[in-house]
Amino acid sequence: MLPKALILLSRQSVALAVCLLAVGNEATAERTCSARLTLQLPTVDGAHHAVPTGLSISPRGGLIAAGCDDHLVRLWDAQTGQQVGQIAAHRDWVRATRFSSDGQMLASVGADHALRLWTVSGAGEPLLVRHGGGPLQAVAFYPNKNRLATVGFGDKLRLIDLDSGDELASYGCACEDTRTVAISPDGRWIAAAGRNGTVRLWDLEDSGGPRDLPSDGRRIRSVAFAPNAPVLATGGDGPAVRLWRLDAVALSQPGGPTPEELLIRPGKAHAVAFVTDDLLAVGGTGNTITVWDVGRVSPLAVLTGHTGTIASLAVSADGRTLVSAAFDTTVRVWNTDPLTGAAATAAKPTAEVRR
Repeated sequence: MLPKALILLSRQSVALAVCLLAVGNEATAERTCSARLTLQLPTVDGAHHAVPTGLSISPRGGLIAAGCDDHLVRLWDAQTGQQVGQIAAHRDWVRATRFSSDGQMLASVGADHALRLWTVSGAGEPLLVRHGGGPLQAVAFYPNKNRLATVGFGDKLRLIDLDSGDELASYGCACEDTRTVAISPDGRWIAAAGRNGTVRLWDLEDSGGPRDLPSDGRRIRSVAFAPNAPVLATGGDGPAVRLWRLDAVALSQPGGPTPEELLIRPGKAHAVAFVTDDLLAVGGTGNTITVWDVGRVSPLAVLTGHTGTIASLAVSADGRTLVSAAFDTTVRVWNTDPLTGAAATAAKPTAEVRR
């Protein structure tokens, strides 16, 4: 049962599309992509459609949440595309949402300086409301621990205890308008980045303090860890998405580790998300999502359909569902099985999705 705070809706406009995946191998038949859902957000006061930017998907892939510019968090059933509720969560743009690793809690942060924590089932009032520190941009849960991290326009990364609501610690992040934060699935690493291109990395198993990864000075908009490998992806306004191998030897080298680069010019990367350890989804100003084979350091597929900048990406814990939100005021749901199959069998590095 959804919280009482959710306004249940009986109708939702859902477009169902089927796409074909050409794997770039003349000897291989085209693969059929599973049903793709296009979720059109409603108009706000009859004026414009709400813009979804803070996207997340529950670990098992059953529920999608999107924070929007109309101050609401909307929720959809990921299988049917039906909107199952919405939360009047904030007094300003909801910049990010995240599900806890067990899928029982949903956190949201916004430009109203607020962090709010909700139960996905149970009582409708928020479990936690916390203000302070300026407008908030991103939030990340610790895996299997009752705490989370927030960042925003200030220069602090704050760790919050979810039982008491107290601030456990704050770390300086010389990122200037910190836009993104991620915690590795094993809980060892925290990464944060922002306007000046600095990527600050904390190793929670090392008391030696944070490390700053080499920067080209351009804004970083998104960071993401691989699900089962010590690899960090960073994307933003530069010409490349960077892949950082996080091991003690590389991090101890003078000047820091040397990343692998996925060239994305001329666009900007607004969102990066690992589908598997070997596949990375990148979305941005080109209105498409490129899925990269990180082993070959080459693009595997291009997912088309959005008509606006990709603002956010999210992947289910099993890697089988990819969700995208864009400034065209839609959320789209992709089945990634054909992509993982293509990665295993394609003889050529490029492919495309055709509508």
